Amino acid sequence: MLKKTAKTLLCLFLALCTVSALLTFGAAAAAGSGDADNDGRVTAADARLALRCSVGLETLGSSAKAAADMDGDGRVTAEDARRILRKSVGLPPEGQLTEKDLPADAKILYLTFDDGPSARTAEVLDILDRYNAKATFFVVNGYSYNYMYKEVVDRGHSIGLHSYTHEYSDIYRNTDAYFNDLNKISDAVYNVAGVRTNLIRFPGGSSNTVSRSYCRGIMSVLTKEVERRGYVYFDWNSDNGDATGVTMTAYEMYQTAVAYAGPSRLVMLMHDASYKGTTVKALPMIIEYYQSHGYYLIGLNENSPTAHHYVSN
Repeated sequence: MLKKTAKTLLCLFLALCTVSALLTFGAAAAAGSGDADNDGRVTAADARLALRCSVGLETLGSSAKAAADMDGDGRVTAEDARRILRKSVGLPPEGQLTEKDLPADAKILYLTFDDGPSARTAEVLDILDRYNAKATFFVVNGYSYNYMYKEVVDRGHSIGLHSYTHEYSDIYRNTDAYFNDLNKISDAVYNVAGVRTNLIRFPGGSSNTVSRSYCRGIMSVLTKEVERRGYVYFDWNSDNGDATGVTMTAYEMYQTAVAYAGPSRLVMLMHDASYKGTTVKALPMIIEYYQSHGYYLIGLNENSPTAHHYVSN
């Protein structure tokens, strides 16, 4: 009796294993090729097609949808678009794209967000996910929102250091004051996200002249000293207008941002502080415009263009 029961259980176990293997094989077999436009190649155009489908801007036929469904889950999502994009440049499906992964003549938009994290940061991250876009967040002490440091990193974005206090009168008093503040924000990011980053952005940019009120000539010193200590500082060569202090509608921000289109490398200044709700509203329009004009949206790294300003302090 015991032998018969054991034999029955063994048969059931083997049957379950067979079914599981078949289901796994079926899911793998259902994964798409990535060639959504059926031109015989997997290119960035296929990724854009999949991305537009994922947000309802494009309706794909059954064969195109099957090709774009890279994970075989029956849906075309931003994740599928990301996988197609990586396949188009010969990369495995996981990991963050950098300049070396893209064609030499690729147009790249580096979206950068200063002064977060805040209540707006989650909204920004969700929009970026929707469009399979990566960005860079230059962070401050966000107090109860500091847990977002890890969320930024976990979602595959770049994280940089902006300032702990963002108080010009404090951080620009002298060199020691600046680095004390920088070390504090570096430690805060490390304690939450578990990463050390050498990407930084000066409050006000390297061209700010407010710092001269507290220590004349300090920016000339700091721009050299941060590099000596192994940091890479980034300014910007485009923006959406949300730092001007002028009240703008979302469409006006969109118009400001897209006016910079043309150059192959754009580092765009934006903000994800709590009072930047209009920036969040304008973001999808800006992303759609640049993606439709052939730009890759990726995060900054230490080898990216720094868009340095002229130091005038």
